[in-house]
Amino acid sequence: MAKRKEGHFSVPTSNKRARQDSSNEDLSDEFSQLQSDCSSDSQLVSGKVGIIESIQLKNFMCHSMLGPFKFGSNVNFIVGNNGSGKSAVLTALIVGLGGKATVTNRGSSLKVFVKDGQSSADVSITLRNQGEDAFRPEQYGDSIIINQHITLEGHRSYKLKSSSGALISSKKEELTAILDHFNIQVDNPVSVLTQEMSKQFLHSKNEGDKYKFFMKATQLEQMNEDYSYIMETKQRTKDQVKQGEEFLEELKKQYLEKVERYRSIAALSEMQNELKELQHQIAWRMVQDTENKIKEFSVNVTAQETSTEKFVEQVKEWQTKVDAAEVKHRTVQDKLEKITEAAQTLGPSCIVLKTEIQAKRKAYHDAEAAHNRFQAELKHLQKEHEQLCKHKIEELKNR
Repeated sequence: MAKRKEGHFSVPTSNKRARQDSSNEDLSDEFSQLQSDCSSDSQLVSGKVGIIESIQLKNFMCHSMLGPFKFGSNVNFIVGNNGSGKSAVLTALIVGLGGKATVTNRGSSLKVFVKDGQSSADVSITLRNQGEDAFRPEQYGDSIIINQHITLEGHRSYKLKSSSGALISSKKEELTAILDHFNIQVDNPVSVLTQEMSKQFLHSKNEGDKYKFFMKATQLEQMNEDYSYIMETKQRTKDQVKQGEEFLEELKKQYLEKVERYRSIAALSEMQNELKELQHQIAWRMVQDTENKIKEFSVNVTAQETSTEKFVEQVKEWQTKVDAAEVKHRTVQDKLEKITEAAQTLGPSCIVLKTEIQAKRKAYHDAEAAHNRFQAELKHLQKEHEQLCKHKIEELKNR
């Protein structure tokens, strides 16, 4: 299961067979002797890495709580009655270190490992992480704790903790890196030999099956698969490189086209800048022309206002003359009335005064004619004034 650098622990074959044929008392004595031998040799391998220090199960298979089991640095034996959990520990070891359910020969899905009536199962494995080959000792410390949580739906999650219990990672890739570093292969029958695999190996008389076992144990089968996969990947990579080269040529053409287009766009950009500059100049020129026209209109308006003021003064002057003529007319009218009264009163002198009256009437008619003439001239001036104002206003509008 792990790298071993120094020391060996061997168990004589005769002892193992004696353990199978002896009574429980002899088995206990022999196991005690093996434990003492393991304790005596533990000093030789205390600095190893990847050694399983302990394992604990919760709601795993048919066990509510199993462990924690503390293991020594060398060979460890787990003994017990049927159903006590010996196989459960080995199965939990495979599953807890990321192995598939099919590797355990106990089921095809992880959900079969959850105890009936429970919603999840937990496996906790502690690996030693000491010595020169330790895996990131500055993070994990002297041991690495691998906690795996399995749900009733068959999903699992990992928590990789340091020796102090601090969570370092929860990714499967981190666990794979740890197992690769410690050279732990849970699917290799030499590393982990399940009951079913051992039965197949011992009962098989076919040399082909033994050769397959040898290929799998020495990882030659995995190497062959990896080699086939590498060759397929190599061919796919060559095809991809060829396609990439063709695509690169197309990209080069597109790049040259883009460069040429960029240059054209750069020239177009300069022309657009010049066009904007010309548009600005045109705009300011239009503003200048408009300001000049406004000044010219202002001068014309001022001149027209001056001319209008003169016409208004003339109208006022003629209005004054008309008022004076009306006053004269009224004065003459009053005089005429007085004369008429005097003529009526002065009957005898009527004839004498008739001539005077005719003269006065003539003067009156003359004054009235002058008054009418003044009125006509006033109306004519008013019409001219109105026409002139309309003409000037239309002329200003047209400009």
